[in-house]
Amino acid sequence: MHLRVALLAALTATASLAQTFTVAPIRAHMRFLASDSLEGRGTGTRGHRIAAEYVASQFEAMGAEPGANGSYFQDVPFLKTIAADESTLTLTPTGGAPVTLHYAQGFMSAGDPLRRETQLTGDVVYAGFGVTAPDQKYDNYAKLDTRGKIVAIFSGAPKSFPNEVRAHYSSSLNKAETAARHGAIGLITLTSPKDAAHYDWGRVVRQYRLGAMNWIEANGTPHGVAPSLSATLSLSDPSTAAFLTAAKLNPEDIYAAREEGKPRPMALPMRASAHLLTAREKVVSPNVVAIIRGTDPQLRNEYVVYSSHLDHLGITEPVNGDAINNGALDNASGIAATLEIARAFAADRPRRSILFVATTGEEKGLRGADYFANNPTVPLKSIVADINIDEILMLHKTRDLTPLGLDNSDLGDYAKKIAKAMNVELSPDPFPEEVIFVRSDQYPFVKQGVPAIYVGVGSKAVDPKVDMAAEMAKWMTTRYHSPSDDLSQPLDYEAALPLIEFNYRLGQAVANADARPRWKPNDFFGKTFGQSR
Repeated sequence: MHLRVALLAALTATASLAQTFTVAPIRAHMRFLASDSLEGRGTGTRGHRIAAEYVASQFEAMGAEPGANGSYFQDVPFLKTIAADESTLTLTPTGGAPVTLHYAQGFMSAGDPLRRETQLTGDVVYAGFGVTAPDQKYDNYAKLDTRGKIVAIFSGAPKSFPNEVRAHYSSSLNKAETAARHGAIGLITLTSPKDAAHYDWGRVVRQYRLGAMNWIEANGTPHGVAPSLSATLSLSDPSTAAFLTAAKLNPEDIYAAREEGKPRPMALPMRASAHLLTAREKVVSPNVVAIIRGTDPQLRNEYVVYSSHLDHLGITEPVNGDAINNGALDNASGIAATLEIARAFAADRPRRSILFVATTGEEKGLRGADYFANNPTVPLKSIVADINIDEILMLHKTRDLTPLGLDNSDLGDYAKKIAKAMNVELSPDPFPEEVIFVRSDQYPFVKQGVPAIYVGVGSKAVDPKVDMAAEMAKWMTTRYHSPSDDLSQPLDYEAALPLIEFNYRLGQAVANADARPRWKPNDFFGKTFGQSR
């Protein structure tokens, strides 16, 4: 069937099978999941396990099947690493005196997942964004000799890149892999004043102190860790300025060039020596997986996935006397939405099956979703799409929604039709510099070639007196990843309902269509990851 005909057929079915979503169950799920009793649902903690049991019980009550080989739980084996306070980083400019930075004061590191003690020494090379992007004819490493050296970079990627492509090349994992391919033995991420204003150093320290996690391969090795570059570090804003000055560079010039997307990579008159002491332990934490079985004899063997992360940060050092990071919007809201979408599908099953994955380890770098995408509980080729739900900013009602991945695959065509039917606008990402496309759980599915989309609330408030974009920016700098993301903050639960309905209709349209979604011709992600499907 031609895609346009398939779209019309699927959307007609969607309109006839509309479900009503209400505030009460959303608020009830969030009240439990974001309660102090769950202690912030940290990956591998008792609080997260209780949250997982709650979600599994909800799936069972609505008649969803266990989706992980007869269980609702896909246990993910992790190696957890935390650098010790005794860790140091010493910077020695050519002809100058060495300066030693201490852990949590001038630098942070997640430690080394391969070694309990690491001594890393080498010349330092500045590599701009640390990006090699042949498709964009851009390469920060083109004129650099980085073999056996320590590379210093900034986060992000050039603004000239298309948004989702910029997000891909901004991925910290991709940057570490790129540095390793170029022969680097260490990676230092620099922090500008603009970075620090957006995500203050205290928050950085609190999150690093929680530890990092890598899921463990069947052979016992941590996934995604290059043996030649297993340790990465981050400098604070003041340490970055001192580092650049010691390297005989003007920090303001370096920051400006970075903002313009035109950094000037160069070898620096500097050596660095990192001494890292790392505590390591094995931790197990579950993804929760459930299936609403489809009705079509053939298509029921294909799956539309809804992903949303169940974990949050857990307990950190106190902020204003509060140490529990409840994660009300990030992401009790998305789990609540997913449960109610599942309940709607259980009441009115579509042709394809719907697979729900409430992931663990998202706050550790999308680890749970990455584990599932690499170890799916159904055949990977049977997964036709991923719809991700994360951090519903129910601050004010909006007349628009913001889809990430709109133009990459046929999912965007469905989204546009549904938006028209619901009389909502679809707006571009108001904060492309946040590179959300690689910071939420759709990205591991994309890397496995699965068309994916993540729809967030919009930035155009229904109330003309509300500057929604400013409210969102304020929330990101004051409540995001802090204990104040709890149920005491002002919330408009009604504001979440259009997004929930939209995501439900989108999955229903895809699940009822004759044709599975495809990547758009010449799409970057389709060309990069989708060729094997």
